[in-house]
Amino acid sequence: MRFRLDVDGEQRDIEVQPIAGGFVIRIEGAEYRARTRLAMDSVDVRIGAKTQRLHLQGNEAFLHDGIHRVRLVEVSEEGADVIESRPSGPGAIVDVRSSMPGRVVRVAITPGAHVRRGETLVVLEAMKMQNEIPAPGDGVVRQVAVSEGETVTADRVVASIELRGPSAS
Repeated sequence: MRFRLDVDGEQRDIEVQPIAGGFVIRIEGAEYRARTRLAMDSVDVRIGAKTQRLHLQGNEAFLHDGIHRVRLVEVSEEGADVIESRPSGPGAIVDVRSSMPGRVVRVAITPGAHVRRGETLVVLEAMKMQNEIPAPGDGVVRQVAVSEGETVTADRVVASIELRGPSAS
């Protein structure tokens, strides 16, 4: 996922890519490997040997060094959701995965439901922001692997979709 974040009046281009055991975070060309752990009302973010507790409230981020004003300027969903393998066409079954850890706040599908490309499957809350996980293509839901209220890790399968041709659904 790529986004532009305004922190205390300075805009930063950020890219977050899930990897086994955490994330790669790129900020203005610098690359960091990070792990996160959800706490009651905050997120612990570990980068290298250093751990930061992050608490978001409205447009304020509370960190060890103080309070920062934050504003999400732009989001690019490009690559935001991870598909286990590239679909080979109609009939292919793909596992749709979470791109980040979070709490499931809404499951918008049931097994057997017909979905269209881009339709919301699951809504996750991470760091007080809601993130929609869309269908990778037109198809039929074969499995829903999460439930509302559940906490999921990055790269967790949330649903399996059997892809259909554009006119078949």
